[in-house]
Amino acid sequence: MTTLDGHEVYTRRDLMTKYGMALSPLEEWYRNRRWTGHPEAVGKVGRELAWDAAEWDHWYQQRQNTTGLVTRHDLQERHGLARSTLERLWVLREENEHPVPVKTLDRVMYWDSDQWEAWYADYKSRTQRREIHADRSGDPDDLLTLAEAARVLGVTPVSLAHHPKRMPRGWPRPAEEEQLPSGRLRRLYRRADIWTYADTRTTAGPHRKHSSRKPRSADVIDPTPD
Repeated sequence: MTTLDGHEVYTRRDLMTKYGMALSPLEEWYRNRRWTGHPEAVGKVGRELAWDAAEWDHWYQQRQNTTGLVTRHDLQERHGLARSTLERLWVLREENEHPVPVKTLDRVMYWDSDQWEAWYADYKSRTQRREIHADRSGDPDDLLTLAEAARVLGVTPVSLAHHPKRMPRGWPRPAEEEQLPSGRLRRLYRRADIWTYADTRTTAGPHRKHSSRKPRSADVIDPTPD
């Protein structure tokens, strides 16, 4: 054990030997200590920085402790949600108030289980009345025009096409784009991405279609046959 002024300390070399770690994460944790909470160095042994051994061990044990925390994989199994749905909920966190992760280990985010469950229950109660009952038939990899996507969602096509460059919040990117003879651009979307949008839709989404409403010419998004 390395000592400094009579106290047991670790250098990075000691940590690499004891924990079998690579140098890069050790450097990254210390460089980002403002966010990781990594202990401050207590001095140097030769040219190497040194950390109090007991303090470092305690920090590392707390960092690795995931008791009461959940990952996306855990939430997938617990709630039967698709990973793409969980990822989109996180992307839209400024809108839906998704909780922030308690910690990130090896690029995996961990959330407090109780906090996430409380948020999700509230989120479902807030969005339930706006839920889209999408048509779940068909191949997830099918490519759909905007009009076909609207039919999957049960919404009016014009609600999606009124502002083609300002689609509803959370709307997926086109999987492919085709230049039509007319010069217009036809955007094609994966059916699975449309389902994911339906799962995570909020008030920024399109309006529901009323069964009594007669189609208008404006509802025809792409006059060119598919």
